[in-house]
Amino acid sequence: MVMKRRIGTTETARGVLRKTYYRMASDLGAPLRSFNLRTAKIAPFHIMPPPLYIGDVEQGLKILDGRFTLGSQSIDVGANGDPWSNAAPSEPFAYRLHGFGWLDDLAALQNDRKSNKTNPDLPRIVSTRATHLVDRWVEIYGHWNAYAWDNDILANRLFAWFSNWQVLLNGDVDRPQAQIRRTNMFRQLKRLRNTYSRTPVGLARLKAAACLVLGGAMQDNVKSTLLDRGLDLLDEEIEKQILSDGGHVSRNPEQALQALYILRITENTLEAAELPGSREIRRALDRIAPMIAFFGAGKSGLFNFNGGGEGSPQMLAKLCPKTSAKRFGFAPHTKYQRIERGSSVVMIDAGGPPPRPYDTQAHLAPLAIEIVTSGGRLVVNCGWDERQPRDWRQPMRTTAAHSTLILAEENAGKFLGNGLAAQVLGDAILWGGGPVSCLRKDQDAGVWLEAAHEAYHRSFGLSHRRRIYMDNQGGDIRGEDCLFVPAGAAPLLRDEIPFAIRFHLHPDVKVTLAQDAQSALLIQPGGKGWRFRTDGGPLSVEKSVYLARGNRPRRSEQLVVRGAADGDGDGQTRSNRVRWSFIRMGEQ
Repeated sequence: MVMKRRIGTTETARGVLRKTYYRMASDLGAPLRSFNLRTAKIAPFHIMPPPLYIGDVEQGLKILDGRFTLGSQSIDVGANGDPWSNAAPSEPFAYRLHGFGWLDDLAALQNDRKSNKTNPDLPRIVSTRATHLVDRWVEIYGHWNAYAWDNDILANRLFAWFSNWQVLLNGDVDRPQAQIRRTNMFRQLKRLRNTYSRTPVGLARLKAAACLVLGGAMQDNVKSTLLDRGLDLLDEEIEKQILSDGGHVSRNPEQALQALYILRITENTLEAAELPGSREIRRALDRIAPMIAFFGAGKSGLFNFNGGGEGSPQMLAKLCPKTSAKRFGFAPHTKYQRIERGSSVVMIDAGGPPPRPYDTQAHLAPLAIEIVTSGGRLVVNCGWDERQPRDWRQPMRTTAAHSTLILAEENAGKFLGNGLAAQVLGDAILWGGGPVSCLRKDQDAGVWLEAAHEAYHRSFGLSHRRRIYMDNQGGDIRGEDCLFVPAGAAPLLRDEIPFAIRFHLHPDVKVTLAQDAQSALLIQPGGKGWRFRTDGGPLSVEKSVYLARGNRPRRSEQLVVRGAADGDGDGQTRSNRVRWSFIRMGEQ
């Protein structure tokens, strides 16, 4: 149970009515007048979050020139213009624009030695540009806007302002415009505090609570109303969202990385202010950092599962410095298995969908795998990056977009659909690939893993079992996929049921199919070669896409083993069992 911090206050009836009025006004969409803002002046901050510089320098240079590329779209406003007078090309673009996450890219320029060496005056130019863009937003949208003041966008914007204040927005601290900027920020913060319960669950709410903590830590005269309240809310969200093994409740590796960033900024600020902070924050940081290492896919970022992509390389570099410590092999609460031998790693999704309401980005892909070798990513899932075009989002959540078995081209579960329930609950999952059972054996010769799920039992009466073996050198990876009627269950169908086992390949992998349609040669960058073989088939090479990085889908290919399973099979016959292997060239 999270201990609450109680603030002892005595309020008059008039004071209670005044607060009630402003809460009602806020709920009705009226502008909120935060702590007597007609006369109040927010003093310069006595402490500010230490910068982490997680932005992209190249994107920062583009913004400095007036080109905003947010997701898959962009606008050009010129070096002296601003985007607030232009119509956004889409809602996702407007979401990112008003969220101000792009301030991280401008801040990165302040810490880039190469850029500053070329132009020593660059830090001043960047700061001037950033304050101009923020002040223009305050001028146009700072009073009120139903979209820009939505809680999700509001939390993103405040966190971006707070975390970049020291390097971008504090240079003109004594000027009247700086006072207006500070006052408007705390007006937004008051709005967020009063409407906190309407913030979407998940990372948005974690970030909203962190904003209250940051606001309280940065400004002495509001600590009693913001800091303690924010710490209480943040402790609650940590308890709900950060699992005991350090994973995020969404089972999304990239969201765990984002949570680490939010909590690191918050903890660093509390330490700089010499405030006691929260034991829950420190304990969460100690858990999450090893989990990010667990999800690491070598030099190419994170493994791609459950709505996550490769992640920000700058954020990974700042938050997760390289370590020689041995990674653990199983995340018991987040439900992933990691097999690592030599220079090869296989990551297996050994869990079902996350609990509602944290399943709106989750994928239906039980027993999906990814493989990374010394040559980089080999087998992948199609993945997802929030910068990609939104119309690709739902297809990437399907079973077919993952390296696993799919039966009769049906998902291993069901999405909620387009009815009233979906309008209320969002893109939730009605039922998914659980329960998933898993057994692992680490032996002298290598690692054996056996896992099974029952997502197809409801519709077809069959369960899917996947066995994986990796030798101690990491050059021999073998697998077996079986479809079987569970013991004690009656078959639902006795006809043949078509299936496909998909292995999506990274775009950098070149594939050549053998004439016998039973094997293929895979070549990674640098000439690293692997031979894929199967006793099922026929084996084919088909088109695929990769969306785990960047803002545009990349063309790729996939190996597909097709077959037809007996609806009354036990998983031992040739029709219901397919064996396959990835053998490093030179080790056959």
